Amino acid sequence: MTSLKSSLFAGVLFLILPSWTYAQSQSEDSHPQKREDYQEVSYDDLLNELTAKKTNLLSPTTSSFDETRIHAGIGYVNTFTNISTQQQNFNRYANGIQLSVGMDLFSQQWYSEGTFRNYGMTSTGAEEMTLKDIDLRVGYRQKLERIWDYTLSAGLSNRFLSFSDPNKSISVNENTPSLIVSTGFLAQLHKNISIGGEIGARSALVSKAADRNSFDLIFRMVTSL
Repeated sequence: MTSLKSSLFAGVLFLILPSWTYAQSQSEDSHPQKREDYQEVSYDDLLNELTAKKTNLLSPTTSSFDETRIHAGIGYVNTFTNISTQQQNFNRYANGIQLSVGMDLFSQQWYSEGTFRNYGMTSTGAEEMTLKDIDLRVGYRQKLERIWDYTLSAGLSNRFLSFSDPNKSISVNENTPSLIVSTGFLAQLHKNISIGGEIGARSALVSKAADRNSFDLIFRMVTSL
């Protein structure tokens, strides 16, 4: 009985084996390109490829807002002002504090800035003068050699002037819109801190203003974030 089972098993293998071998050879012949396209990859090559793909996936997208900086500053201001009233001209000097805040305009070269200046009150005898300024300007910054930057800006200003002298029957209280221009240099002492100086000029936009024009000298420190 056992020999009969063995004989049957051998016969089945004898019939199946040639058919399986033929089918396998036909499959390989019909897909020769798979064997030719296969190329072994080393462990280092595979690791480098995976690392490159991971880097591409994790690379952050950037926009123009990513490089936009905010600027804030404080300064010491000197102004030489020409006042014309009652057919008389007065040249007066005052000093005060400047506060500024601004931001880049999608570039580190162009910026916008708003400033507030308070000169307080100056008096000589019976004469008293009070000055305050609010400025809005657009500026351009050019990198020079080493740590120096050149700046040029222009904009509009509104100056609040109070000027009086009871002995001369003079009393002026007015707000004067003006055109302003300024230029100067900044030294970048740190990536976030610059100090420098500017000179500026102011001219009234209305013909009947008592506060005709002024010349300004500013020493300032600017921080950038």
